[in-house]
Amino acid sequence: MKRDAKFTTRRAGPTTEPARHRTTNKGHMMRKSYSTAKKTIAAISAAACLTGLAACGEDSKTDANGKPIVTVQIIKRSPMIAISKMKYAKDLEKACDCTIQWREASENAWSQQKTASLAASEVADLTIWGYSNQDLAKYPLFEDLSDDLDKMPNVQEYFKESEASRRFATDLNGHIWQIPSNAGNSPAALAGGQFMRINKTWLDKLGLEVPRTWDELTAVLKAFKTQDPNGNGEADEIPFSPHALGTTGFGWYDSFLLLNSTGITTQFFSTGTQGLYSKDGKVGNFMQTDNFRRVIEYYHSLVEQGLVPQNAMTKDDSTWSGEVGGDTARVGVSFGWEVSDFGKNIDQYITMRVPKESASTPDSDVTWEAPVADVYNGAAVSANAKNKDAAFKIINAMLDPDLTIEGYYGDMGTYVTKEGENKYSVPEKTFADTSVTYGLADRTLAWMRPDFTVGGPGMASSERAIKAAEVYAPDQKNIGEGDTIPQWVTPSSDDQTTISNINTPLFSYAMPVIAKWISQGGLDDASWNEFQKNLKTLQIDDVVKIYQKWVDTYAKQN
Repeated sequence: MKRDAKFTTRRAGPTTEPARHRTTNKGHMMRKSYSTAKKTIAAISAAACLTGLAACGEDSKTDANGKPIVTVQIIKRSPMIAISKMKYAKDLEKACDCTIQWREASENAWSQQKTASLAASEVADLTIWGYSNQDLAKYPLFEDLSDDLDKMPNVQEYFKESEASRRFATDLNGHIWQIPSNAGNSPAALAGGQFMRINKTWLDKLGLEVPRTWDELTAVLKAFKTQDPNGNGEADEIPFSPHALGTTGFGWYDSFLLLNSTGITTQFFSTGTQGLYSKDGKVGNFMQTDNFRRVIEYYHSLVEQGLVPQNAMTKDDSTWSGEVGGDTARVGVSFGWEVSDFGKNIDQYITMRVPKESASTPDSDVTWEAPVADVYNGAAVSANAKNKDAAFKIINAMLDPDLTIEGYYGDMGTYVTKEGENKYSVPEKTFADTSVTYGLADRTLAWMRPDFTVGGPGMASSERAIKAAEVYAPDQKNIGEGDTIPQWVTPSSDDQTTISNINTPLFSYAMPVIAKWISQGGLDDASWNEFQKNLKTLQIDDVVKIYQKWVDTYAKQN
């Protein structure tokens, strides 16, 4: 399924990777006790109704016309129009035969609102996108949907067709605390959302080929620096402009995507933010590998030669964006989201395969981020929702093909047109004004079915991204079984807390050291050995052991 690239960034740090499954006995008992108490309260309320001791009409939460009321929390990106202005909202009310009271929160505000509402045990009847599985595992406030699927036939079909979505939703004890979204065959799914880009116009002007080794890359970068490839007569070219290194771990478009040159398959889409990787089913942290040291040393050599800015590891995103998106092309190579960052110079750039570490590196050792199912937070129902059946109808309606598309792109017939069964067209006007968007995009509950076709002038960016991802297919074929950590493998709530407590001081120490080595040098055997000793003191091995335990646990399940 094709979608516009502007809605795809879901970047996460090392301590925020969603815990997708709840498995601890302690948590199970909490939920069991909570459920028992809930049933007791319900029984008392029912008895009160029969004896006339309670305001039963108020308890049922119906409107003046007797229709059930459902509060629905959504989290919006800043350009999105109010949902009250969307046809989608009216279509959902028609489908559920209920009144929806919408609660809207901006992404910036939601973090604080979420923390407060969970702490106060006050959540909306239905929340879309707002909670990770980690939240749902920690707080016993949500309905176990595993025994409600018969009321949501679209969900049943969804889970039958998408194993990744079903596994994302289901913990090891069979509970389902949310119905996740699945963006289908998206650019994020095809290449983990990670792309290496190079200015092809500059290569052609200088008579150069796309580099296939680190030495060739260095030679190309030197030419970019010295031969004025943008032709403006100024020495303003930035041969290689990587993103700044994170302060709390690694992340999307990370400089250490070059680890794929050395045989380590990164997963910056998920667990790679913690430095975690897998090889033949054995979990490790790449900060403990010689591969990691060699990448640091290579980057420093580029800094020494003026091919990477000395401040690259600390440069803020706005400065970086200004460099890549200016009127005149200035950047030769960078990591990012396909080539859309380059603004009016977009046609000068192509995506490139990561170069091999050396000419002697076997082609079979070079990898890239693995294709993944683009599955993420979806719909969670409050255990205390008064009108659960109406909430189930809303979820079921959201997964209807036409409503999925309408919720994602905007009003059917205006911002997206149905051209046939599961075939849709998005006009140019849908994304013409970047200051406003007309659908909820990946902030709604969506199942982009494999047979969906979404085209039209408004989908140019998405189509470009999907084509850009194709360049990585030869290297992705080198990813063996056991060379990635499956995205549904998630430690228990207790283990997640342990990991978070370890990662905070671990990365507070490690990231400044790494940034300094790249920008200023100083990496030698003594400093490397001290770094490794300190990582162990900060319990890096404990995180690896925890993930290994859960990888093995999930492997036994299947």
